Amino acid sequence: MGLTASSSPINNASVGEMTAREVAEKVDWALSLDDDLDDGKARWDIVSELHSEGGQAAFEAAERLCRAGEAKRRVLGADILAQVGVTPGSGGASVGPFRDAAMRVLLDLVERESEPEILASICSAFGHLKDPRAVGPLVRLREHPAEKVRLAVVFGLLARPERETLDALIELSADDDADVRDWATFGLARQSDADYPALREALAARIDDPDVETRAEALHGLATRGDRRALGPLLEWGEKRWEASDPALLDEALEALGEAGSGGGEQGGA
Repeated sequence: MGLTASSSPINNASVGEMTAREVAEKVDWALSLDDDLDDGKARWDIVSELHSEGGQAAFEAAERLCRAGEAKRRVLGADILAQVGVTPGSGGASVGPFRDAAMRVLLDLVERESEPEILASICSAFGHLKDPRAVGPLVRLREHPAEKVRLAVVFGLLARPERETLDALIELSADDDADVRDWATFGLARQSDADYPALREALAARIDDPDVETRAEALHGLATRGDRRALGPLLEWGEKRWEASDPALLDEALEALGEAGSGGGEQGGA
């Protein structure tokens, strides 16, 4: 279900916003770039500029891009919609002026899209927009064969309170891909205060994960919930000092477990 300019939230360019011609030039420039490291950074610089300065014209351009036949155009459209209208200090896309309109375009696109690159951009956009309507599509995509899509699903689900989103993160915390496991475990451990047996078991299952970052997140999540199963591995870390990217995370976990004392059980509530 596409949106027309007349159905968009704002119909007049605000002072300081790009004109339609300026937006078109930025879009053409972004589409001309390759996917290598230098061009990739330049592309995201353009997208960020469209987010903060493109306004209504950027939204309308992104809507058209999402209907395009070329995959590269649809990816760019989703990337623009993720944070269009977001300016420094504005509070993010979840409270932005284009949130509802962007969600309508993306919800339509996700139902008919099959390209992994585009699905990943849509899921990432859902993570910025933080709209509960995205939960269903995100949960359905948790088993997608492409790692980039599953990783983007995790990002889309972070910090959401619904039980079904937490259960999806539990499943993804056992993913074959280390990055997916790490971010899903982070979502369970530090982006949620939820505490129930399946969640604790998912964290406990990552205590011996071959990826040290995932292991550290799991131990932190168990420790902050007062689960004594974290104690042995944390003491071992104190002796061996694993090379985690954030050693303070494990020190914090030890402190949290110490504060919990003997009162921390091995299971959370239902």
